[in-house]
Amino acid sequence: MSSGCDIGSTKERVNTRPISPHFPNKSGRRPMLSLLYRSDALPLLPFSALADICVRSYTNNRRLDVTGFLVEHEGTFLQVLEGEPDTVTRLFECISHDERHRNIAVLRQWERPGRVFGFWAMNFGPLDDPSFWQGEFAELRDGAAFRHKSGDAETALAVLCRAYVFAGTVAGTDPVIRGFVMGYPPGPTQAVTV
Repeated sequence: MSSGCDIGSTKERVNTRPISPHFPNKSGRRPMLSLLYRSDALPLLPFSALADICVRSYTNNRRLDVTGFLVEHEGTFLQVLEGEPDTVTRLFECISHDERHRNIAVLRQWERPGRVFGFWAMNFGPLDDPSFWQGEFAELRDGAAFRHKSGDAETALAVLCRAYVFAGTVAGTDPVIRGFVMGYPPGPTQAVTV
């Protein structure tokens, strides 16, 4: 599947082993940790509850210098968190104890010199636009298919990347969404095969 994020092939660049102690790289800066996970809502949450999660997460993540992006489709969550490795690890530990979801599985974690999902301190990618489900994503519109295939890291990352780029486009026209911005908008030409 293709995506809209500048990460290159995840098969080439993703470290799926546990992250080791984090030492500064050659430039003297510690790498960013990106952590991708999926979970199932318990129970199915209304849009207002999802929006509340994003508002609360935005405040906390901005304080922690963490960026993130979340999608939900028929009760299945996909989320990526990025930031200083120890901070992301502690934040994910808190998230994993949240009783609003279950079946939490880390799909991938990787270190990079910078952020891939650095536009928002937190945002929620709406998957209600019919254009999202076209082409290679058409088969994922069915909730059962999405739930099943979201356990595959390549598919989950492709969905998050496509939703991230779409939401970046919307942010340019919606002042409420712009309020969650932390960095610079993703470029529309950053399509990469994952």
